[in-house]
Amino acid sequence: MKIILDNREIMMNDIDDKSFSWVLEEVADLLERDGRMLFDVYIDGKDMDYYECFNKEQIGTVEFISKSPRIIILESLGEIDDFISKYFDALMIIATHFNTNKTTEGIEILLEIKEGLEWVYNVLASIKANTAIDFKYPEFNSLLLEYKTILETSHEFLENDDYMSAFTLLEVDLSEILIVFQENLEIYMKDIVDEEINEYKYN
Repeated sequence: MKIILDNREIMMNDIDDKSFSWVLEEVADLLERDGRMLFDVYIDGKDMDYYECFNKEQIGTVEFISKSPRIIILESLGEIDDFISKYFDALMIIATHFNTNKTTEGIEILLEIKEGLEWVYNVLASIKANTAIDFKYPEFNSLLLEYKTILETSHEFLENDDYMSAFTLLEVDLSEILIVFQENLEIYMKDIVDEEINEYKYN
């Protein structure tokens, strides 16, 4: 089995005796030491998700694609901007469903946007872990903490089938945070780009 990492072949000792999960872990560790993250995996030219199952012995080439954490964050931030706009549209639809006794439909959308909000939180937490945004803008930390608290409280409401309280919390409290974040999004992205350029320049 040939291992390609970012367009260059790498050698691993005793790879034939190891499991595929071991190979994944080894590559992930290698990238972490280099300050990068595993982004995609191709097995014989096809995305790994294409395979429901595969035999390691039948694999010819595994290609790993990595990116810097900042690049992944920047790509996610572009998607978040679009998500926030759709989020406010979804809130209006949920309110309409609740007000017209289409509770089931409203709950379904509420649960969908809850998943999206968890993804947004993970991106924000990644910004704190991989950039200097929280040092440059101290209010980012309080924004992140408040976001996490609201998300956890809404989860408790949903677990107790208190959908209206969860909706109200997201509609009022979390919406305010998302508006502030969206207003500062371009500034954050510019600073992250500058960080990435500077690290590339000096490495």
